[in-house]
Amino acid sequence: MKTTSSFTKKAKDVIDPRTNKTMVNVMWPPKNQAKRIPLPKRLREGTLDSMQFWIYDDATASVVIKLKKNQYLIVDPKDLLKFCECYIQTLSNFQIIIKNEWLEAIEKAFTGMVATIIERKL
Repeated sequence: MKTTSSFTKKAKDVIDPRTNKTMVNVMWPPKNQAKRIPLPKRLREGTLDSMQFWIYDDATASVVIKLKKNQYLIVDPKDLLKFCECYIQTLSNFQIIIKNEWLEAIEKAFTGMVATIIERKL
């Protein structure tokens, strides 16, 4: 793999206190490589048919969707984009259970994302 060459640039009026010389910054040019953005995979059909509730778990800092046999952890409200339209409707029918009132902002972030997905038909 080819490495990028660096260049130095002297900082004006900045003196290194240990050496009493002008400070030198080492800089690298930006990469010409495109960033990879991971796209969330859609859940298989029928996953949320047995949904019982969803609750915010402050120990893991995530929302847990509890099904009859297993559960799903959702860390970020943007992860709700992997759900299809029928699952978003299912989530909108249930209210997130929160243990403390000061966690309402987090609950609103998730329910707000559900409302945005429904409103904009994402």
